[in-house]
This record gives sequence, C-alpha cells and structure tokens, in this order.
Amino acid sequence: MKRESRKVPRRRIDIPSANRANVQRLISDAAPAASRLGLCAFIVGGAVRDMVEGSASTGEWDIVVLGDGQENKKADSVTGARRLAEELSAKWKWREPVAFERYGTHLVSGPAGTVEISQEELRTGLRDLSDDPLVHDALARDFTINALYIPLSGSLSQITVLDPTGKGFEDLADRLLRTPVLSRLTIKDDPLRILRAARFCSTGGYRVSSAFSRAAKELSGKLSGVAPERIRDEMNKLLTGMHPSAGLDRLARWGVLAVIMPEVQGMVGFQQRTPHHYPDLFRHTMRVVDRIRPDLVLRWAALLHDCGKPHTRVEGVDVDHYFGHEGAGAELAGVLLNRMRVGKGISRDVAELIRLHMVQYSGQWSDRAVRRFVNRSRDLLPRLLDLLEADSRALRLRAEKLRLLDELRERVERVTIDMPVPGSPLDGNRIMELLNVEQGPAVGSAKDALAEAVAEGLISTQTDAAERYLINWWKGRGDRQT
Repeated sequence: MKRESRKVPRRRIDIPSANRANVQRLISDAAPAASRLGLCAFIVGGAVRDMVEGSASTGEWDIVVLGDGQENKKADSVTGARRLAEELSAKWKWREPVAFERYGTHLVSGPAGTVEISQEELRTGLRDLSDDPLVHDALARDFTINALYIPLSGSLSQITVLDPTGKGFEDLADRLLRTPVLSRLTIKDDPLRILRAARFCSTGGYRVSSAFSRAAKELSGKLSGVAPERIRDEMNKLLTGMHPSAGLDRLARWGVLAVIMPEVQGMVGFQQRTPHHYPDLFRHTMRVVDRIRPDLVLRWAALLHDCGKPHTRVEGVDVDHYFGHEGAGAELAGVLLNRMRVGKGISRDVAELIRLHMVQYSGQWSDRAVRRFVNRSRDLLPRLLDLLEADSRALRLRAEKLRLLDELRERVERVTIDMPVPGSPLDGNRIMELLNVEQGPAVGSAKDALAEAVAEGLISTQTDAAERYLINWWKGRGDRQT
C-alpha cells in the first residue's frame, strides 16, 4: 500500500564553518549541472546528518538523483546519475567517473571531496512505497537520521534540510536509530544494516529501537551472505568508535557474533575462575577494548587477546588455568582477520601482539631480560605496553599490576637509550649459506636470535662475530631439522 504524498518537514540551518567551503563548492558546481540536465538532485546521508548536528564533515558526500530528465537523455542505458557524474567530473577536470554497476552509483573526486552519485530507481530494493519520488527514496534508506536531504539549489549561506520521513530530525535529537519502514524490510534489503546500527552505537552513542533489535536478532543469519570486505569496513569503524563495547554488546545480544566472528562468540558467557579477572570473559574483553586508544591494530588485539582461553582451559580445584592461550589466540585471530580480509599487515601485528601479551614482569628481571623483552617486541613495543595497561586496568586486582607496568615502562626507557637498533647483522642469504638451509621459518628464527644477541650485548654487529654466534647457536638448537 502506497503512502500518500504530504508536506515534507524542512529546517533551515547554518552551514558549520568546518564544512562551509566544501559544501558551497559542491552546490555551486553540481547544482547548475543538474539544472541543465533537468535533474532533481539532493545531497543526502551522513554528511547531511553531520551538518544538522553541527559536526565537521569527513569530505565524503552522497548525491541522489530522482528521475532521469528524459528530455536530455542521451541513451536508454545512461542514467541521470551517470550524466551528472560526467558533468561534475568534467568541471573538476577529473578522470571518468568510477561506476559501481551493482549499486548504480558513480564516484567522482575533486576540490569539494569525494562524491558518490546514485540513481534512486537503481539504488533502492524496496518498491512502490510512495508516489512521491523523494519520500520513496527516503523510505528505502537505512535509518531516519540518514534520510535527510539538501536540495542542490538555493542559498549558499544557509541551506534547507528536508525530512521526508517526518522522523529524522526528532530521532537525531533523541539519538535513536529507527528505520523508515518495517525493520524486517529494511534489513532484508541489506543485512549489513545490522552491523551499521551497532557501529552507530559505538561511534555516535545512539540507542536502537526495540523493533530494529527484534528484527536484527531474527535476521542475523543473513549476514553470512554479505561480502567479507563490507563486514570488515563496518567492524573497523565500530572498533575505532568512542565506545566500542556498546556496539559489540549489541552484536552479542543479536546473535551476530556467532555468524561473523565465532572466535569472539566463544567468549560470551565463558566463566573464568581466576582471582584477578571478572568472571565473564566477554565482559572483561569489553572493558579492555574500551580502555585502549582507538588505534585499529590495538582495538582488534584488545578484542581478540583472550579468544584462546575457551580452547585451553585446564580446570583446577579452586582456580582454572589457560596455559598457552596466547598462542592459541594468535592463531584464531589470524584465521578471523584473514577471513575478514583486513590485510596482511594488520593481521600479522594483531596476532603478534596477542602472542606477546602474557608478560610476567617482576622487579627481579635483569636489564638483560628487559632488553630481551624490548627486542622481541620490536616495532610493536609501544602498542604492546598499551595493551598490557588496558588489560591490567580491566582486572579486579589491578593496583599491583599497574605499579609493575609503570616500573617496566621506566626500565624500558632506560635500557633502550644505549641499545642498538634491533635487527639482524646478517641477511637471509648469508644465513642460508652458512647454515645450508632453504628459505623458511629457520631463517626467521636465526635472524631473531642474532637480533636478540646484539640487543643483549652478547655480540657486536661485526660480521665475523655474528657468523660465529650463528653457527654455535645453530649447533646447539635442539629442535632443528637435520
């Protein structure tokens, strides 16, 4: 049943100073082009939401074109969005617009930022919701707060924002995520909207309507069919938000973690029997994630640092033990992050931080032991120390842990003043030649051993000393293959 056309609520807003130059440039360049082509076009989405709130824009803009301007149409296959993208591209002297045929969108970049131009008829998966094209488009969007529109026309000092759903302004003020139509329809149109809702809880402090929560729980399984790259992008944004546990907690309650991250789901409800930790492993993990700085590698490491515990528990009389959980967790993290295609560099660093995070420092450590710790941590040392601090702050009995960590930081700073730059004095080719081995893990282990020896002052960086040390180390290595 179609909704009847009605007067669209509107509001005049001042353009935030941080956005003024870009939005004025976008309107002044795109509006005349749309007019010449006979197109009805609007700026829409997150950039409009941010301007209504008075926040700075990211420089990423979305424009939607309603109709094709039939009188100017070049060919049946050329949409209004495509023609507007071509005009704007020519104006900005950019290359040809990048087309995303699956979504019917075209990307242009220039002095006002990055602009993605979409065609309403091709973009929406919901049909026949309204006779009014603007309302039709608004009802097909994810949330009412993202269904706010700025016409590509009018004053450049003040702009008019339209609210076709009649709920966008209200929900933005109330920090409420609500769908323009039935939540089940909105989610079925694109299941990724479940993750997007959780992301808004993390980044913007939003709450979620009960109707959306019910639908998300019912339809969470549909996320299994979403491309890993899209899930990755939403998870990266969620994890680097100001309060990531708010989004992660939603995902746990909706059953999403079991679908996209079973490695994390295994921590939900897992009871730890240790004196230092809060009983529920997932709750402890959420405390760590919230207490660490919003660095993507650190946030992923914080989320996954204890994911190996459910797989390594050894039950004791009063206390359980988790021997080797850091190694098991590093392997699980690598599988998860590779599946999600986060990139080899991030996967490697996250896994290594997890592998290194069980640091049992005491005041009995010698300076040599501290240097060995520094060398093994290498470029990850600052992040590792931050992870250790966040993990310690999430404990019940944390005062002594934090005191020891402060002491370790001081000793690290002191011993690194005179330490050589970590690294092996011999390259891989020379190591393979001396040891008569092929490229593989043995070469990496040899480099690590040489770097540690240099850092600890056992050998100099001179080639002959390094070669003698390497040969003796290799002879005494019990696990080498012959």
